[in-house]
Amino acid sequence: MQTDSKGTKYHLNFKADKLEEINRISVADSIQIISDEFNADKDKKRTQFQQSLSRNQENLDKEKNSRHPGKTMMDFYQKNIDHYSHLIDSLEQTVPAKAAQYEKRDRNAILAVVVRCTYTIDEPLTNKRTTETFDFVLSPDVTRCYSRKRVKE
Repeated sequence: MQTDSKGTKYHLNFKADKLEEINRISVADSIQIISDEFNADKDKKRTQFQQSLSRNQENLDKEKNSRHPGKTMMDFYQKNIDHYSHLIDSLEQTVPAKAAQYEKRDRNAILAVVVRCTYTIDEPLTNKRTTETFDFVLSPDVTRCYSRKRVKE
């Protein structure tokens, strides 16, 4: 927290006011997160494909029932219907590839620890004391920080 992106160190008079572990992320949690994200994206794509399929089916039906149905337009709509049907079928067969990396791991193994830290520092530009709260995602042995995210209060 006292080093910027260029590696410059600042003396911020850092003081941790409150430090608490809020979560341990296991292999099972990671698989669930990956699956949830994958399924949400899959649902979004399925909806888009289904809308396109329906639109083309409606257009084909209109063309067939028109006064002078055109073979070229009916073939065009049918080609799109076949295409979107194939995309939907293919989509249903997909599984989250990222989850494969956890296949042979113990589902209870801890991959990360999430720690919430409320601290005070001296702002380097304003020289005012400020309090901030961040969630830090740390390695299981808490020696490395993977990421941090400001907690909005």
